[in-house]
Amino acid sequence: MAGLDYTARDKALWAALLALCLASAAAYVLWALPAMPETVPTHWGVDGTADGWDSKGSTILMGALMPILMLALLFAVPHLDPRGASFNRFKGVYEGFSAAFSVFMVIVAWITPLSALGVLPTAGGSFVNIIVFGFLGLLFVGLGIDLPRIEPNYTFGVRLPWTLADPENWRRTHRFAGPVFVIMGVVTLVSAFLASAAPELTPIALLVALLGGVGLITLYSFLLWKGVVR
Repeated sequence: MAGLDYTARDKALWAALLALCLASAAAYVLWALPAMPETVPTHWGVDGTADGWDSKGSTILMGALMPILMLALLFAVPHLDPRGASFNRFKGVYEGFSAAFSVFMVIVAWITPLSALGVLPTAGGSFVNIIVFGFLGLLFVGLGIDLPRIEPNYTFGVRLPWTLADPENWRRTHRFAGPVFVIMGVVTLVSAFLASAAPELTPIALLVALLGGVGLITLYSFLLWKGVVR
């Protein structure tokens, strides 16, 4: 594990996440897949109504394998990053994000089988929106709170030409980006509860918040590099 210092607690966390993903995959293949009808919902509109259907066999990648693949990628990132040793200085942040994202992937994986089996509604309602947008909103808020603690690296954080070239630009950009991510998360959370009531406005609000937030952070980092912002 070059450049990284894993304690017994760290190893236990990653082992627990792997066990969660493997258990989810096993339950998906051995129980959910045989129990589901041949055609299952695979996509939902903004109003919470299922508007895309496919064969249950096509869901194996997303339902059983994707959480495992994403966990493997998250584990590999610090080992592949040329500045991987810097992850030791914000290891708690990265592991917290990895744990939250892994749980999110497992939750998303089970939306299709639970909908196909009648546990979740497929004909409108806000439950799916609350699950997906709600968890994403919480993820944005949590990431925003911790962004200022992330040290320079090539794979995790606000990776722009100017942040990667200048440690001070990295530090100040991440300090600026923290509150922006929190606002983006709050907008996403609110959208989770309003999507079914205002399906036409929700995508616009999300796009404005997310693209506007990313654009604002990028502009700030650029102006900082140009010396316009001091």
